[in-house]
Amino acid sequence: MAKTNAASREEAAAFWRKRPGAGFRVACVVFLVLAMMAPGLARAIEAIPVEPDQPRIDITTKGELYEGRGDRLQIETAPGPDGYIGRMAVQASTPGTNPGWLVFALSNPTEERIVRWLVAPRYTLANSGVLRPELDAPRIAAVTPSLGFRPEPLKSDRADMFRLNLEPGQTVTYAAELSSAHVPRLSLWDPNIYQAKQQDRMLFNGVLLGITGLLAIFLTAIFAANHRAIFPATALVAWAALVYFCVDFGFWNKLFPVGPDRTAVYRAAAEAGLAASLVLFLYTFLRIGLWHVWIKTAFWVWIAAQFALVAVAIIDPQTAAGLARASTLVIAGVGTGLIAYFALRGQDRAMSLIPSWMLLIVWLLGASMIVIGKLSGEVVVSGLVAGLVLIVVLLGFTVTQFAFRTGGGAVSLGPPSLVQMKSLAVDGSGTHVFQWHAGRDMITVASEVETELGLDPGSLSVPVDEFLQHMHASDRERFRLMLWSLQEKQGGDLQIDFRLRRHDGTYLWYDLKAHAAPNENVRLLRCVGLMRDVTSLKRSHERLMHDAVHDSLTGLPNRELFMDRLQGAITRAAEGQSHRPTLMFIDIDRFKNVNKSFGLVIGDSMLLTLGRRLGRHLNPQDTLARLGGDQFAILLISESDPHHVATLAERVRRALRTPMKISAKEIILTASIGIVVHDGSQTTAQDMLREGEIAMLRAKRGGADRIEIFNPAMRGEDESRLPLESELRMALDRQQISVLYQPITRLASNQLAGFEALLRWDHPTRGRLAPEDFIPLAEESGLIVELGSYVLGQALEQAASWHKVLPRDRDPLFVSVNVSSRQLFRQDMVQEIRLMLAREAVPRGTLKLEITESLVMENPERAVEILTWLKTFGAGLALDDFGTGYSSLSYLHRFPFDVIKVDRSLVRESTLNGQTPLILRSVVALAHELGKEVVAEGVETAADASYLRSIGCEFGQGFYYGEPMSAKDVATLLAALASHRKRKQRERARAPAEPQAPSGLEVNAPSQPALPALTGPSTA
Repeated sequence: MAKTNAASREEAAAFWRKRPGAGFRVACVVFLVLAMMAPGLARAIEAIPVEPDQPRIDITTKGELYEGRGDRLQIETAPGPDGYIGRMAVQASTPGTNPGWLVFALSNPTEERIVRWLVAPRYTLANSGVLRPELDAPRIAAVTPSLGFRPEPLKSDRADMFRLNLEPGQTVTYAAELSSAHVPRLSLWDPNIYQAKQQDRMLFNGVLLGITGLLAIFLTAIFAANHRAIFPATALVAWAALVYFCVDFGFWNKLFPVGPDRTAVYRAAAEAGLAASLVLFLYTFLRIGLWHVWIKTAFWVWIAAQFALVAVAIIDPQTAAGLARASTLVIAGVGTGLIAYFALRGQDRAMSLIPSWMLLIVWLLGASMIVIGKLSGEVVVSGLVAGLVLIVVLLGFTVTQFAFRTGGGAVSLGPPSLVQMKSLAVDGSGTHVFQWHAGRDMITVASEVETELGLDPGSLSVPVDEFLQHMHASDRERFRLMLWSLQEKQGGDLQIDFRLRRHDGTYLWYDLKAHAAPNENVRLLRCVGLMRDVTSLKRSHERLMHDAVHDSLTGLPNRELFMDRLQGAITRAAEGQSHRPTLMFIDIDRFKNVNKSFGLVIGDSMLLTLGRRLGRHLNPQDTLARLGGDQFAILLISESDPHHVATLAERVRRALRTPMKISAKEIILTASIGIVVHDGSQTTAQDMLREGEIAMLRAKRGGADRIEIFNPAMRGEDESRLPLESELRMALDRQQISVLYQPITRLASNQLAGFEALLRWDHPTRGRLAPEDFIPLAEESGLIVELGSYVLGQALEQAASWHKVLPRDRDPLFVSVNVSSRQLFRQDMVQEIRLMLAREAVPRGTLKLEITESLVMENPERAVEILTWLKTFGAGLALDDFGTGYSSLSYLHRFPFDVIKVDRSLVRESTLNGQTPLILRSVVALAHELGKEVVAEGVETAADASYLRSIGCEFGQGFYYGEPMSAKDVATLLAALASHRKRKQRERARAPAEPQAPSGLEVNAPSQPALPALTGPSTA
């Protein structure tokens, strides 16, 4: 059609040259016709010269755009070299589409043929729009030239391309039929340069795809090893970016058999998926799920809506892409607010995300400027794509670093190996690596040891000789011998404790356990092990060892250490290796009165003073010990001359008499001192100590503040007076130790509440002995443990029988048993009582253990622990003799006692001293405030009982309610009470309407004892 129009123009020009006169008339007619055809006719345009060295020409800005001209367009061609302007008419490829036309003209001013490619990209991000963006679509339907053949279309998925041929000196006008309403960016490219440009772009795009793909694979793979939700969430962002890049770079059509006409759908879906992955990442990384339920629900609705845009892209790609682009602004705003809020609250996750999110905000700002057309150009678009890759990489780095940093250790892609677990165990155990290389005679120690010692780094990684200089002098030779032994045995184990010097001159103890693998070549021998700081353990062990053989109050040697040293002195004297030992047994006169008058604290301070005074008169080789209570002993090794010993004893006596000022009063203490000199007849320390005690007792009988020297005549006299250990042991075997029971009555109802177990020794020659006559001997000989177990067993056995005779659902009968110091602090006592209670199966609280105040004050912390165990196992606890000693109110609330037993002295003197009733009333009130019941001892008259009842005392014990009785008498009494109770029950059953009489266990006799006094011992 173009050739036909050109021939017609040449014939018309020749015709008008032959008839010049008619030209004017015809010109007027033609002008009118052209005016009428103005909507479909385009005027001539200026040709664009094409030079061979021009790589690219922007046609869009130099061509002319025609829109709304219908399916047919007539245009004037650009003037040729001869200045002739022709006309051409073009027809739309598809009738009825009313397309737009872009008309341009090209001229070849050279003498060579020029080949160019006309390129119209199907999609470009610049100026694509926000709400309904222009996505992938055909841009040019056809290109019609004014001369020659139609341009050849080139196959491309990313652009509409046509091959244009320009002959030398030729000017050709082209009309490009547009396929879309959006005017494309039309460019004329040198084919070689265009292909090189595309190759460079593909290389750049391939690098970006590779980085993103590797990051997506890494985050996905690491999730298999570290199952944290942040890894799949971040991996989803990377995968979404990878899909977007594949679509944008044109790789999607190469990976999948998808036509270019569907690229818009995938592009919109990729943009929607990328926005949705960002929302899911924010939800997971910031742990929004731990917030309120409504916030969690709102986020999930948002995430679902974002992912729903992927499905919308199939139906309407432009709408889906527009909503996705708009949502990125919302994501940026919400994410910035959340991150700022969490960061201000100190959340580590939010603070670690700040750099990545700031880069994302900058990227979104640049993307917004590009899509609305404020920025354009290939460099800008390429920079935007590279920025997205950088954001994804930074997100992956942040997630990985944060996840493994909060994990508390090095990066681990799987379960720890055995070597890793051993390394963690070494780090957690506080041990340090030690290494000795025998060939180089070199020791290497971990730097942590040097830090502990305050040394410079590398100070202990030195040869053995230099290492020994840091070691305590007493340990050096032993350590060297151990290393030498390893060399001789060509391997083996090394275990040793040694001390290393700190920078301040003090020493730390270390325990070293190492092993050297067997090796015949000694120079290759290497010993590797672990060393641990055991200074605190060593000091604790030393304290335990010291406390085991020293008195806890004075710090002096106790009985065990003193007896060991005395036995050693006797043995050396028998072998003629040293002087004969001399023993001084010292007993402070009337010291119990001091405790009663001033309390235990003052008494303890006085004992400390006495210990210091005695120590001043001894030489280093002598021994001063506290045997217990108010008794001291001195072992003299340095002096054997009797005159010097006597002089020393006199100095000791005078030192003890020195007044001590207490509470503005001067207190003078005296002591009874017994002296015994080893004469060869004493073979054991026990014999010599007993003789010293006999001499002390002789001095005490002679009056206070005396010194007596033992002589053999005293031995027979005192043996006949004091019970011997063998007799007490035989008494236990022959059951000469009897247990009596004294009633304890509930004062409010005059009802029998229980009994106290009291010991008596029925000696075959001396008659019945009270506890104070044999209990000290039992404690000294160690028989107190066996004696205490005997009493506990007898008392619990009797209590079990009482419950069978007189059962009570409420307030069952109890039995109280006194406990000594050795028995209480014995390790297996708690377990023994637990087994006894379980064997007899008595109700809880049946057994009440009476413990004196002075006993628990010996070691309050240990006493609290033991008493708590006893109470847990079902034993009741009573504080005995309250009011006779210190009466420590500050400690009273710490002990888990159920009952406080008031000493008989407070009750007996209540009518003699006007202040005693007030004290007794205060003690009862204090006990009630602490939630404890009170038992008053020494109730001997009805007045005592009435007064105690009036002040709220719960229990009473004394001769008024009954003397100590045997187990048989107790059984008779309980049988009578049980018979009386049954009779009363039968009477109530026969006359239910009559007023009920008191229970059979109650005796309403205010003028007489509630329980009849049975025949028994006259002493308690």
